[in-house]
Amino acid sequence: MTNSVPPFLKTFVLGDDGIFGSANVSVLQGTEHQFRETLAQAWLKAAVPSYLHEVSKHHSIPVMDREVERFVSGIPNGGIILDVGGCWGWHWRRLTDMRPDIRVVIVDFVRANLLHAMKILDNNVRNNIHFVHADAVSLEFPSNTFDGYWSVQALQHIPDLHKALKEAKRVLKPTGVFVDYSLNDCLLARLVYRIMRKQYVVEGMVRDSFFLRRMTDKTFRIYSEVFSTPPKTRYSEIIFKPEFRFAGPGREDSFLGKIDCWLSGSNKMLLLVARQRSTHISM
Repeated sequence: MTNSVPPFLKTFVLGDDGIFGSANVSVLQGTEHQFRETLAQAWLKAAVPSYLHEVSKHHSIPVMDREVERFVSGIPNGGIILDVGGCWGWHWRRLTDMRPDIRVVIVDFVRANLLHAMKILDNNVRNNIHFVHADAVSLEFPSNTFDGYWSVQALQHIPDLHKALKEAKRVLKPTGVFVDYSLNDCLLARLVYRIMRKQYVVEGMVRDSFFLRRMTDKTFRIYSEVFSTPPKTRYSEIIFKPEFRFAGPGREDSFLGKIDCWLSGSNKMLLLVARQRSTHISM
């Protein structure tokens, strides 16, 4: 276990709250920043008996725990991971059990999210985690800094995806690994939304509150263009469907959630039913 500050963070201003830096939120994300800041401030004030219970309404904990294990297995000894849009930081709650030799730098453009992450992560885990208030499209880290870039349903909310990906490529080491999880443009979801007469947004504003870009083959090609290498893709959250009021499989101890872990994969047929689609690139 390590609690030393990486040299590249020593150029950042460390706030009294224990968070490095100060985000310059882009004009295009102003509306979303305000929306998410309001939500984050509400959670800071709320007495949340179990933050994982709240997380399970939006993400499958068993599935993502398994994905984290797969990801960190490819990080070299003593490596550093950049988690962009890390929000509450819950993906790393078992970091010291899995890989006590590596560190994670969590970036979020909502400072209140990082404050919440600091509250809910165990003190032992936090020795290996650093929190930075920054914007994904303008990362103030030196080039070739990180061994891994991890992002879960964050880049899908950034209008200028090209700029965010170019920053990702810049800060990754030549041997680094990149993974991004986005909501999938799922045929099953399209059909159910139509039956329920609900708006299904592939790319655009949702309820005038936040921007969303689902992963399509067209979007997938952008990753290939920016990184100049063919990405691999995986499909996950096959059973977990919170938008259809079926969030039970997302709970940490869910049996269906554990089955969901093993249904995840790269089989193209999963494109039709998977809620989530991820892009994987080895530099």
